[in-house]
Amino acid sequence: MRGLRLITLILIILLCGLFAYVAEDIPVFGDPDAPAIKSVELFTMKGAEGVSLLNRQIVPGPLSGELVRRGFPRPSRVEKAAGREGEWNGFIKKEEPRYAAEEKYYRIEREGDDLRVSRYAFVVRWMEKGLEETAVPNMVTYGLADYRGYDTLGETTVIFTAGVSVILLLRRRSRL
Repeated sequence: MRGLRLITLILIILLCGLFAYVAEDIPVFGDPDAPAIKSVELFTMKGAEGVSLLNRQIVPGPLSGELVRRGFPRPSRVEKAAGREGEWNGFIKKEEPRYAAEEKYYRIEREGDDLRVSRYAFVVRWMEKGLEETAVPNMVTYGLADYRGYDTLGETTVIFTAGVSVILLLRRRSRL
């Protein structure tokens, strides 16, 4: 019994240490500018020859080629980010019947002579377009009800199975 308590104590200390190590990278709760929420860095391009093209709202060939080589969709256009110097947003044309409009997909940022290319997370679309597309003022409600409502049959099956399980448990209890 004493050995089991010692092992439990050691495991708790190890798990707390692991959590403290992992929790360093967790952004502050509710921070809308947290990098983990906003974008994921894809790559950095050398050379600033593309900056003049980006300022004229033209997608540079090397940037487009590198994105396609890595398996990402080709940007259809770029525009300067509002209120930020040396930053551009890349848009893609979507091939979906329901949301066929262009979507902000890439973030291109100038750092010295390099261009850092990132992909926006899907949460950015929820925050920017959710109210407009669903007419529901609460972000959690439109995220769960409207966007997730087009999910596969998997969630419906889970909910149905849970309901049947509750009914069977309640029926069994009455027999006891």
